[in-house]
Amino acid sequence: MDRRSIKFVFILIVLTLSFFCKSKEDHIKEEWKHLSFVKPDGSLLDPQFWSEKKSVLYFGFSHCPDMCPLTLTNFGRASLILGEKSNRFRFIFVTLDPERDSPTTLKNYVQNFPGKNLTALSPNAESLTKLTDLFGIVREKVGNGKNYRIDHSNFIYVLDEDLNTLANFPGGVSANAIATKLREFAEHEN
Repeated sequence: MDRRSIKFVFILIVLTLSFFCKSKEDHIKEEWKHLSFVKPDGSLLDPQFWSEKKSVLYFGFSHCPDMCPLTLTNFGRASLILGEKSNRFRFIFVTLDPERDSPTTLKNYVQNFPGKNLTALSPNAESLTKLTDLFGIVREKVGNGKNYRIDHSNFIYVLDEDLNTLANFPGGVSANAIATKLREFAEHEN
């Protein structure tokens, strides 16, 4: 083969691979269309929800003794620090324990935290599996009976309206750090 033919074959291979290979964000967007969430009022979440505002997402469970309450407190504090700019975001708590975290349990749980725009969602079992795969979340049920716990990775994700990941933080990050980053995103919109 001459150089020209090799170059043509190489370009053809690259174009073919780029056509068939989707980015991680494209994969998340495609999978997200098939996820099912129950809202605190017991109704199913309209998928349009995700495209209306940026989402600040945290995965945990209501029986968590430490990191989940700390993170949700910092969510609320960050929204208070942001003031009016917090209306550009949805702070979302997704349970990793839908077995115990009924919509009513979640509704009552999130009312314990500061801020006004914290939403709790419960995925069905299939959606929970897909979510943990999509975000690389480690989730393990430890113990038996009613007193089990869920060991899980501890990260906060910021998604834009197209479900692209804009940022992520370790779960124990301060409210000020969250608010600072979210303020940057809000100001970047203007």
